[in-house]
Amino acid sequence: MLRKLFDAFFGKKLVVQGNDLFEKYSRMQEQGARILHSVDDPAHLNKVEGKVRAELNLFYRWSSDRLDIEKAAREELWAVQNVPNLPFVFMFHGDGRIRQEALRSLEGPLPTPANVYGLFWRLNDWVPQVNQAAYEALERVMPRTSAAVIIPALDAILPHLNSWGRWSREGPEAVHRTLCRPDVSTKLLENIRTTRQPRLGEIFRELCRNDWVDQYISDVFFTAPLPHIRTMALDMLLSQRARWPTGETVRVWTDRSMGMFRTERGFRERELSVAVDLLELLRAGASDRSAMVRRRAADGLIAQRHNLDLKEELDCIAAMLYNDPNIGVRNRIEFFRRKQAEA
Repeated sequence: MLRKLFDAFFGKKLVVQGNDLFEKYSRMQEQGARILHSVDDPAHLNKVEGKVRAELNLFYRWSSDRLDIEKAAREELWAVQNVPNLPFVFMFHGDGRIRQEALRSLEGPLPTPANVYGLFWRLNDWVPQVNQAAYEALERVMPRTSAAVIIPALDAILPHLNSWGRWSREGPEAVHRTLCRPDVSTKLLENIRTTRQPRLGEIFRELCRNDWVDQYISDVFFTAPLPHIRTMALDMLLSQRARWPTGETVRVWTDRSMGMFRTERGFRERELSVAVDLLELLRAGASDRSAMVRRRAADGLIAQRHNLDLKEELDCIAAMLYNDPNIGVRNRIEFFRRKQAEA
């Protein structure tokens, strides 16, 4: 009889405590979800973690009473396992144990760009166990996450792909696998071709690692509103080579006898897989509204100055630039004509 009364009393007490905890962490999940959904600007995604931790007090706990710390951790681990959608918030927690459990509990598509950015940032986490949990979570949830959610996060990640120092090469490779998804790459190319968003140059270079981009480079050159994007596309088409940064630096000697050198970004390159109409490209580049593009077209003329089969056509294009308002273009055309005369 006493045993039944004991079980009834304490069992009810545990149920009440469980309900209270569920309600407490459900409110935290709702507040965290509002924070995550409020940020979709790529420039601000790197600030989401600090905002979540500050507003929900999810910092790592320091106390002289170790029992209090362990009790709080057990409570939060229980919440991650039992409160729906809480892992999307607690993946930003300051305690590595909670971050790890939140990543293990991630299921379904990621709901916000902040979560996509946060998951890739966890690949760069200082806790090895969290790194591993992040890679496993990535395989589960990223294929089901929509391109509309992924794109803003990639816009924030790609310019800094080689500056995150704690992840292995598997981290950038995971980004590139996501980048190569047809729905994702198509949308990124559309942004490059039609918008003036920041950092598009870095994104374009990363995309050009892959030969499937070659068929779109000409379209980018003729339609992109940003002059440096058109210049990059024209350079690839005229040189028939695509280049992208490796994340490493190379030493360039300026005076070996004095031991003087400078460091530059390292690049890799590949040949394009498409043929081009050289004269059409040079004419379009020479008539472009941007001096940056016209200078690259003038460089293309200089590179072809020994091509006697195209001499008349090249002279006509050079004539378009002879009185160009940009001195850099004029100097190149003068060089082109001087070299032709010497030949």
